[in-house]
Amino acid sequence: MDETWRATNNSYNSSNIRCDYFQGWYRLFYNGQSAQMPESCVNQYMCGTYYPMWLNGSHPRLEDGVVTRQVCGSGWSGCCTYKSLPIQVKACPGNYYVYEFARPVICGAYCAVCLPSDPCYNYTILDEYWRDIQANYYYSSGNDSLVEWRGWYRLYLRGLSAQMSEWCVSTTQCGGETGLSLNGSHPRLQDGVVTREVVGTNDWVWMWSSSSCGSYKSNSIRVKACPGDYYVYELVKPNASIPRPMYCADYCTEVQLFATIFAFQNISSDPCYNYKSLDRPWRANNESGTYICDYSFSWNGWYRLFYRGMNIQLPETCVSSYRCNTQIPLWLNGPHPQTEDGVVIREVCGGTYWTQCCDYKTRPIRVKACPGNYYVYELVRPNSWCAGYCTNYDPCINYNTLNDSWRNILSYGYIYGSSANYDDTGVNWDGWYRLFLNGLSAQMPEWCVSYLACGGFSSLWLAGSHPRLEDGVVTRDIYGSYFEQCSYYRSDPIQVKACPGNYYVYKFTRPDLSIPSPAYLRFTTPSVDPCYNYNSLDETWRATNNSYNSSNIRCDYSQGWYRLFYNGQSAQIPESCVNQYMCGTYIPMWLNGSHPRLEDGVVTRQVCGSGWSGCCTYRSFPIQVKACPGNYYVYEFVSPVFCGAYCADVTRLSAASSTTAATPTAFITPTVITTGVRDHCSELSCSEDEHCGEKNGVYGCLCNTNHSRWHSESFDFSETCESSSGSMSVSRCQLFEAGFSADILHLNDPSCKGTVRNGRVEFHFDNNEHICGTNLVANGTHFIYDNFILGTPRTEGLISREKILKLSFSCAYPQTQTLSMNVEINPLESIVHKSLPAGEGRYRVRMIPYQDDEFTRPFTGSLDAELNQEMHVEVRVEGVDSRQFALVIDTCWATPVNDPDYSLRWDLIVQECPNPNDDTVELLQNGVSTSSRFSFRMFIFTANSTKLYLHCAVQLCLLSSNHCSVNCNSGQHWRKRRSLDFHDSSSISMGPLMLSEGNTDKWVKDKVKVSKASSLCASLMVLFVFMMSFLILL
Repeated sequence: MDETWRATNNSYNSSNIRCDYFQGWYRLFYNGQSAQMPESCVNQYMCGTYYPMWLNGSHPRLEDGVVTRQVCGSGWSGCCTYKSLPIQVKACPGNYYVYEFARPVICGAYCAVCLPSDPCYNYTILDEYWRDIQANYYYSSGNDSLVEWRGWYRLYLRGLSAQMSEWCVSTTQCGGETGLSLNGSHPRLQDGVVTREVVGTNDWVWMWSSSSCGSYKSNSIRVKACPGDYYVYELVKPNASIPRPMYCADYCTEVQLFATIFAFQNISSDPCYNYKSLDRPWRANNESGTYICDYSFSWNGWYRLFYRGMNIQLPETCVSSYRCNTQIPLWLNGPHPQTEDGVVIREVCGGTYWTQCCDYKTRPIRVKACPGNYYVYELVRPNSWCAGYCTNYDPCINYNTLNDSWRNILSYGYIYGSSANYDDTGVNWDGWYRLFLNGLSAQMPEWCVSYLACGGFSSLWLAGSHPRLEDGVVTRDIYGSYFEQCSYYRSDPIQVKACPGNYYVYKFTRPDLSIPSPAYLRFTTPSVDPCYNYNSLDETWRATNNSYNSSNIRCDYSQGWYRLFYNGQSAQIPESCVNQYMCGTYIPMWLNGSHPRLEDGVVTRQVCGSGWSGCCTYRSFPIQVKACPGNYYVYEFVSPVFCGAYCADVTRLSAASSTTAATPTAFITPTVITTGVRDHCSELSCSEDEHCGEKNGVYGCLCNTNHSRWHSESFDFSETCESSSGSMSVSRCQLFEAGFSADILHLNDPSCKGTVRNGRVEFHFDNNEHICGTNLVANGTHFIYDNFILGTPRTEGLISREKILKLSFSCAYPQTQTLSMNVEINPLESIVHKSLPAGEGRYRVRMIPYQDDEFTRPFTGSLDAELNQEMHVEVRVEGVDSRQFALVIDTCWATPVNDPDYSLRWDLIVQECPNPNDDTVELLQNGVSTSSRFSFRMFIFTANSTKLYLHCAVQLCLLSSNHCSVNCNSGQHWRKRRSLDFHDSSSISMGPLMLSEGNTDKWVKDKVKVSKASSLCASLMVLFVFMMSFLILL
């Protein structure tokens, strides 16, 4: 509808008064230019009519869809003398509106007012190839501060739509000397016109500056997102003080990204299936020695990274300079995406020995997560200098599997009969290995193992304990046995690492060639609790007071978990020497060590055999032992390498004891008991991995072939830990096949039942309204949430011999890891956090300065403080349960540079109390909640330093211990070390705090003490580890 008389400045013509009598959807124009209804009062007799009609309310936004608005008609008594029928209005792409006009009840007409000129359709094209931020043209004579900029511009590069870069890229020129980029994200369509700050990065500054990116601040510009996925910019003359500034253009527009994602719907173009393999071991972050520059290579397309054939990825954290066999190692400054995220853009960082981790920034790259748990990267040529992409080599992820059954410590002589057929000196060992036995995770033994075990002649074992998670990679000696001499041979040391998930990896090397047929050993730990899954052994001839019968000499050849009895009474293996020829055998076998306690779990003990030359003439394979509730022990017996038998110590038996021997559990077939009549398969809703079937007379969902348990004592389970909660799911069909129906399972609290979803039985607990019997304990290194899934069959009668299922699991906060934060922070809010893989949690510590002593107004932007001005600081932890944990500041100190280990420092808080040498420090709150607060007065170190950097070492404490806070006024506040309720300390940094320029004449050279106390620079990152074990009870 384009009628000029509808204009709000057009008065009516008495000879031609206009009245609207139509209805329907209309768009308004004025002389061909888009128009809209006015949103404010129009004087009577305007718009060519008696009663001009205007919109009594604002126009909608695009996302609002169709809305209803009131229409007013101006009359003699006011702006809204008449109210016509409401109309519907909709905002449309392209910045215009449509109206469903209704016939007025008066002689009136809908008014029109011209829209302001839309820069999305009124712009100047700027297409100059040298502005490309991704190129490195040596054309540097450009200077945008000499250009007379007028109005709005749309960027192109070689005819393709482009946009200003949102990324800092070092060594960028864009045709000048200082590349200008947008300091913030582009707006969305619904945002309209926004103002964005423009920053400049100089081509040379990054080499010596610790904050080169955005080191120049130019004049702000206005930006608008336009329909058609492009942007327009109201460019202005840059700050004249910037050396030859030039606006940079980038191809990485959102429209291209969306088009790429759409195109990937076709598998033939999806980079997850169309990539180049890049297997360069020298790119690993543990490699160094030479300088290879990726600027010299031609990068084209998508790449998948490997390390000697194993999947690998770019690192997400800082890599030290000169690693990865290059001068500036490049890493991903942000987390990898998830599969559902599609293609994302990530910043790429690097640093040299004279700059910090992310001072060198090259062009951003695109990344995609692919099915099969790997990533592909669209690698691009770095701008300049000798930089190279790194690969994040983690042996816990990048390992080879070793699953040879003959390596079992129980395979003596490789099942009695074959000689030493295997020799590890002939193996081409390459990298790290994880051990398995029959599909179950295994590890090397830490004790002496007899010769001829594990398929070779000399059995190689670990001379020392395995490391802990926090130990990282350690080196362990390797010993080899020769007949009964355990450490006769010494092979080359190997590296070992403990991994999340309770397993180890080993960097095997070629054993010493002087060792005859050496073979690395392995053994497995039980996945089902042997306290409830054992065989009973009640044979009186095993008594320590029973001598052998030459006509019936006993020799043990069986293996498995056993419980000892003597005439129905519970017995145990003797812990001291037994004379030769006792226990009904030639060589009686006894435990060379004490039995474990309940809390020790499964332990390994050496077994001795008494012979003619002494009590431990013979050494058999070590065995595993466990103490069980009910005051008895179970043993994993192995077949001895000689004719011997395990003894039963009758000297410990009580004459009054009369315990009936337990029925061996290994041969009981579990059953599922149900009541009532069911419609069998029609009620089960089996998933695609299951099929309906009958087992032991009961119908249920059985596993398809590809989903069956690969071991009778294993279940397909998954688990997640987040904050103070945990979840676990178990395969329904595997439970049913093991004899357990989903409806009998529950957590420690019987009211917390499982939920069946997609063929899995899911359980969940949290620390709010769904505790479910969860226990919180501390063991000196971890805070642990414990729970278990229990399945007790429905039975009637006095006794039952059906199995009980118990799946124990726990979520733990382990000792915090170290993460330094060596960057200046603006605004002055320091945040240290870590995003962790699935199944682990996210926590962060924040340090925030406030303007007031009520801690209600935090500083934003830079902080200029006067000498002796009172500063208020809060440190708080987020993501933990505030009802159970408190944050404790152990130490806070200040340095003149951004280095917590700097030799010149001033302590503010020492051992959880204010520094007695600084009476301006006041500790306002500490150890009572998840936040701690303190104040101090501003100072300087020297007349040449105007900055302060704060650092605090913090700890977490269990509130239930009642030892989280200390009375600093008692005079004896130095307390003993907490035993079971603390993490080791971690730290967080913040700065700079700037001295006000207007107060330089007030500087005072105060004497500053240099503390000799060591400091630990670590950011508090609480990692969640999920630990799983399960047991089946009789």
